Amino acid sequence: MREENDVSNHLLRNLERISPENSIFNYKNGRKAFLSLGQGNIREWLETFLPNTRIILEPKIIGSIIGIQYINGELNKVINKSSQDITESVSSLKKIPKSLPIKNRIEIQGVLYHDKNLSTRKNENEFIENQNLESQSKRLKFCAFQIYHCNINHFQSLQELKHLNFEIPQTQFTNFTSDFEIYLQCWKEGKLFTSYPTNGLVLKINSRKLQKYLGENNLSIPWAYAIN
Repeated sequence: MREENDVSNHLLRNLERISPENSIFNYKNGRKAFLSLGQGNIREWLETFLPNTRIILEPKIIGSIIGIQYINGELNKVINKSSQDITESVSSLKKIPKSLPIKNRIEIQGVLYHDKNLSTRKNENEFIENQNLESQSKRLKFCAFQIYHCNINHFQSLQELKHLNFEIPQTQFTNFTSDFEIYLQCWKEGKLFTSYPTNGLVLKINSRKLQKYLGENNLSIPWAYAIN
């Protein structure tokens, strides 16, 4: 119990107050809610950092990206990538906690996905979005991978999510930007992140300080990159 309280207190100390204009949950239906991951020349992206920059690798899970908002510890709203309110449909999914031991407003991003053995469609994310989520509740899983407006390093934020009873992605670390090709080859050979249906890897800068320095633009997240 003490450990759980320590985790909650640490998270609370590092949550920023979310202003209405900065919350993706205030977007009108039809507006794109989530920024894209960087794509293109991965080597050029890596060359912008020091060689020993700590990078976290995660699976690029095939599924539907959603955002979840909790207010006063209770699930308040869930949206999809088009800012559609899907709270009622998602409320039937057992993999998403209905309450958290955190009274502050907290906003989380993650992905709804099918078990690997059941996921064979190339456009799995579109299938999930276009079907009745309640009918898929027993097959769908949810993996959380980001806490919005939180001033802690990425790996620590994943641990906070885990203590809040969310599934989090498997991760690998590297302190050398040149190592990514080794991990990419392992993924292509089916030796990495085999617990998920994947179509690539996601590289993320661990340091929250460096993430803030890189900032964001209107299209993508400069501190996260997708490769396949």
